[in-house]
Amino acid sequence: MNDGSSQHFGFSDEACVSISKTFSLKNLDWQIQPGARWLILGSNGSGKSALISAMMGLGDIRKGRRQLPRSFALVSSRFQAELIERETALERGDLSDQVFTGTPAGTILRELGPEEARLSFLIEGLSIGHLLDHGFRTLSTGETRKLLLARALASQAEVLLLDEPLQGLDAKAQVWLSRHLDELVGSRTLVLATNKPEQLPCTLDHVLILGAGQIENLGPLTATDLSGWLAHLQHLSAKVAPIPPPITRAEPLPSPLVQLNQATIAYSGVPIFRGLDWTIDVGEHWQVIGPNGSGKTSLLQLILGDHPQCYVNDILVFGFQRGTGESVWDVKRNIGFVSSSLQMAHRSPGNVERTLLSGFYDSIGLYHKPSERELVQARGWLELLGLVEDRQKPLSQLSFGSQRLVLIARAMIKAPPLLLLDEPCLGLDAANRALVLALIRQLIEQKDTAIVYVSHDESDQIEAFNRVLDLAEFVEPKQPTELDR
Repeated sequence: MNDGSSQHFGFSDEACVSISKTFSLKNLDWQIQPGARWLILGSNGSGKSALISAMMGLGDIRKGRRQLPRSFALVSSRFQAELIERETALERGDLSDQVFTGTPAGTILRELGPEEARLSFLIEGLSIGHLLDHGFRTLSTGETRKLLLARALASQAEVLLLDEPLQGLDAKAQVWLSRHLDELVGSRTLVLATNKPEQLPCTLDHVLILGAGQIENLGPLTATDLSGWLAHLQHLSAKVAPIPPPITRAEPLPSPLVQLNQATIAYSGVPIFRGLDWTIDVGEHWQVIGPNGSGKTSLLQLILGDHPQCYVNDILVFGFQRGTGESVWDVKRNIGFVSSSLQMAHRSPGNVERTLLSGFYDSIGLYHKPSERELVQARGWLELLGLVEDRQKPLSQLSFGSQRLVLIARAMIKAPPLLLLDEPCLGLDAANRALVLALIRQLIEQKDTAIVYVSHDESDQIEAFNRVLDLAEFVEPKQPTELDR
């Protein structure tokens, strides 16, 4: 049952909350007192995001009691995806001839009734003042996360629910937020879930550790709790098996694979980057860096042909000149791709195995009968990822991190000549980050795949990426902000 709101909130009487047809939280006894600061730990799939959803009132109570917070503000990847879906629905309902760019960022910032001084401080510190008039749909993933953080932290909500708050932020924003988060939270109640407890952005005083939807430990947070948890993850990180042998590719590859000449992306006449000359040769491995909003994801979309401005730029991809009647499938069959935007937009109703198999056909959903060799390949990847038992589950019912693993494997499964990885480790715990980085290193050793890798996290860097493209060199300079001082 659901009780009325009160100052403290949580679960009692061994509460059981059904989140989906395949996942429930069980035996919950957890009370959050006003002003407490809780750290939520757990491996991918343990139920951290589900627990936060249950604290918001989602899911059905099958047993016990749940007390909801009186007012809360949320930051999470799931909420980010829900906002994108909301904006997509608005676009479908827009019958005007104007290009729909979404709700202005400034409007979204004020949806929760902000405290004005705190909002101004966040706008300045996170360097998002120039975005306030921009439509939500034009923002990068990192800019969207900054917007949601400012929206939540500036609100007058009594409870802050932050699921991976640093996820997707550039280095400067991470440093600024970690410096000021304690004062921004103030005396409010905080629940913070993370896969990276070694990078906590603020002071926390209690810890709850989840496993398979149940509480394994809870109480005051001590250094011993963190060191024990990190040692546990380090032990898991050591188990990495080899990639399943790829299906042989026969056709020769053109050189270069990709060539951009004076590439420019602009919205409403304002350039994101301009004058970019860039060549990717066979077997090269590139690290693409730059602050949030510098166009990293847009650059990868130019190569894929998924960006509307790819046909007004001079781009050569696998021997095809963009805009000369080439088939998009002739290009995509040679490319593997994963990103947060792809994951948020991936609405195929297919199960885990079919999602993985769709990587052979570059489709969202599986519309071909896979060959026996493809089925064997998919099973090998499922074993490697530890997802064999989940292969018939709908992808949407997996945790965010487990979904990300499936989509990474989907991008790699055909051993493409070019692999575009846009923040692939976002949302992964230490063990799965180690797994993904090990898989990338194996692809490098096989010398059949050129890789373009985008990541803000220095702990996710790979030494073999000895070529760097810094998009900050091609971005129009902005006025200095608090973040730059």
